[in-house]
Amino acid sequence: MKVGFPNNPRKELKSEIKWIGENGFHFIDLFLEPDQGGLENINKKEIRQQLDYYGLDRIGHTAWYLPFGSPFQELRSCAVEIVRRYLDAFVEIGCRKVTVHTNWPPSLFSEEEGVKFQTESLQSILGFAREAGVKIMLEPLNTIYDHALNIDSLLALNEELYFHADIGHLNLFGRKPVEYLRRYKDKLEHVHLHDNNGYEDLHLPMGAGNIDWDHLLGDLKSYYDGTITLEIFSADKEYVLHSKKKLLEKWGK
Repeated sequence: MKVGFPNNPRKELKSEIKWIGENGFHFIDLFLEPDQGGLENINKKEIRQQLDYYGLDRIGHTAWYLPFGSPFQELRSCAVEIVRRYLDAFVEIGCRKVTVHTNWPPSLFSEEEGVKFQTESLQSILGFAREAGVKIMLEPLNTIYDHALNIDSLLALNEELYFHADIGHLNLFGRKPVEYLRRYKDKLEHVHLHDNNGYEDLHLPMGAGNIDWDHLLGDLKSYYDGTITLEIFSADKEYVLHSKKKLLEKWGK
């Protein structure tokens, strides 16, 4: 198992990489999106060199708010084109796995239509990702629509799509993260780890919410030994480092 941390896309990327590298993480979850993480604000060659200097592996992460599920075909096409441009940058930086996210239309439209809209977008993305040699991972978000039946449909309709499990998101709306992790273990390629109270997407440190980490991690490591990102949002990074220590201890590293 490898532990990573994401850059804050509102902060200068080089300083974010420096902190991640100097604090012993195995990889960066590279959030390329506006503003400081936008393509216009980074030098791809320099970023790759800096990551190599710290010995950091890298996983790509696109903006969660891209409208893949919009009822407007023009917006879906624009979102796909943005991913294409960013995928080129991820490849240049050395990412071979990239996350995209679910996106649901307003309630005027059915969930089935939402699956249809997203599948249209995903098929285009998977096409150019295949040519680039990149795996695309789907991260369900923190909405009521991100339940197992809809995830089943998206994965079944898009066979080359892999599953990105965000444990905090899977702890909302009465869902049980362990059940989702098991359900998609054959497609599981990446994990985001953070805690919450079961009602709000809080991105808390391990142990600050209601998730039973001993049970969850004990189960997860029986079939998964991949990458785990600590997606903990705290101005005080000591909480991040404490969670890193706890994760490694519970995993038995």
